Amino acid sequence: MFLRCFFIFLLCISQLAWANVPLMPVKDLRPGMQGVGKTVIQGDTIEDFDVEILGVSGTETSGYSIFVRLYGPLIEKTGGVAQGMSGSPVYVDGRLVGAVAFGKTFNDPHYCFLTPISNMLQLLDEPVQRPQSWIPQGTSLLAGGFTSYGLEYLQEKLAPLGLQAADAGSAGGEGSKKALEPGSAVGAAIMQGDLTLGALGTVTWADDKGKVLAFGHPFMQRGDSNFFMNNAWVLGCVPNMQSSYKVGNIGNAIGTFTQDRASGIGGVVGKLPEVIPLHVACSDLSRGINNSTRVQLIDDEQLIPAIVDSAVVNSISRTVDRNGGGTAKMHFVITGTDSQGKLLKIDRENMYYSNQGLLKNVNLELVEAVNVLMQNKLEKVNLYGITVETEVSEAVQVAEITSAVPKLRKVKPGAKVPITVTMKPYRGQEFTETVNFIVPKDHPGGRLQLNVRGGSSMAWIINTLRKQKEEGLPAAQKQEQTRSLEDFVKSVNNADKNNELIIDIAAMGIKPMEMQNDAGLAGLLQGSPFKQKYPFDFILDGECELVLEVE
Repeated sequence: MFLRCFFIFLLCISQLAWANVPLMPVKDLRPGMQGVGKTVIQGDTIEDFDVEILGVSGTETSGYSIFVRLYGPLIEKTGGVAQGMSGSPVYVDGRLVGAVAFGKTFNDPHYCFLTPISNMLQLLDEPVQRPQSWIPQGTSLLAGGFTSYGLEYLQEKLAPLGLQAADAGSAGGEGSKKALEPGSAVGAAIMQGDLTLGALGTVTWADDKGKVLAFGHPFMQRGDSNFFMNNAWVLGCVPNMQSSYKVGNIGNAIGTFTQDRASGIGGVVGKLPEVIPLHVACSDLSRGINNSTRVQLIDDEQLIPAIVDSAVVNSISRTVDRNGGGTAKMHFVITGTDSQGKLLKIDRENMYYSNQGLLKNVNLELVEAVNVLMQNKLEKVNLYGITVETEVSEAVQVAEITSAVPKLRKVKPGAKVPITVTMKPYRGQEFTETVNFIVPKDHPGGRLQLNVRGGSSMAWIINTLRKQKEEGLPAAQKQEQTRSLEDFVKSVNNADKNNELIIDIAAMGIKPMEMQNDAGLAGLLQGSPFKQKYPFDFILDGECELVLEVE
């Protein structure tokens, strides 16, 4: 009698720990069993749908999947299994069986697989093997606040990551005020604020301590994760020939999803994730229009570069409201710390021009800087924030260098040599500017070949590499030295700008020891220690060479 009472006590404790919901193991399931599922198809009202158990596939080693048929008035209304129903709990005889998870595109949408609740409670198992042609339901991301061009660009950037995005309309919609429970709509987001990007799914299980399981399949299968857990509001369900899907608002963050694995996602209400704030300010000088975008991004090394890229392009697209060419000036600041807690700061300004597709080219430097910081092989970087300021104009602010003539041909070491540079603006008249080049003090005398170029010109690099190949000179003059993260930050901050006039010793005339820390192309880009730069308010292209005799 004592043992029986003790067993009952343990059972009660176990049920309390699992939110007082009795569970049905896979071994107890039989074909033909009838069940009930719960989901939201409008607002935040949880509704029931009918479920028939058809069978169980898999093994204990590889993992089980439960094959079911969904039916009833609600399913007919949704057009079958819909994206956003992922995670919908299914009960048989009042016991929780599992969550709606997998369906098959272009097949009868009434059939799908369930992920057993036992798998979801673990959330640490290896991915479960499933029929190859069956795909997760609901992995498409909902993008809110994006322009048509911004959404197209976002889709392009997400494709290499195996992700896709659909238009969710405006961002920042209100979610439900109700506490999460099995069947509630829930959002998992990687960006929120003036723009939102996340997925809509369903809560499978929740307890009174704020722990939540949802989706029944991976969100992105990131393992240990840091996603926003958001309340949600379902606007409706759209039938679709490929796959029906829910449309709704991903509302405010209410917690964090900390696990994203084969069997689902799990997290806790109350504790919000660590975020990276991004602020983008954009001005259209041609139309006198200003806009700004503020978002919070999850701290994910793989996702951040693509998300930052898309958010900035979307902000510019919304401001200029056009495609095509023009001139842009961008100033960005990225702050963070290295693994030792030392402050890292990239502060970079540059100008860009394109006769078409300006939006795709304007933030290449920004994305590359974020890429290197987040994905470098040297050490972990923690970003504090990113600010971007952009001015865009339809004007063509570009000039080409046509000639460079020194005032003196014979000079002494350390002398200041005036050089008259002739430039021709786009559809404008030639004009001249005089700049000075200081001859290296320790120059041994003899021929000194100088390269005068615009910061945007790559012709000199191409020409130099061609000469190296023709003359049999190695591209790398010395062994490449390992660079620190601090070196990278410094090189970005000091890199040539497209609106600079640059005078440097011609690469073919630089001695090996005069090259700075890198070899090959990187060394050419960095130039010699004697490089001198002069900024202008327009982009400079073209290059020419001149020769001085050092006495």
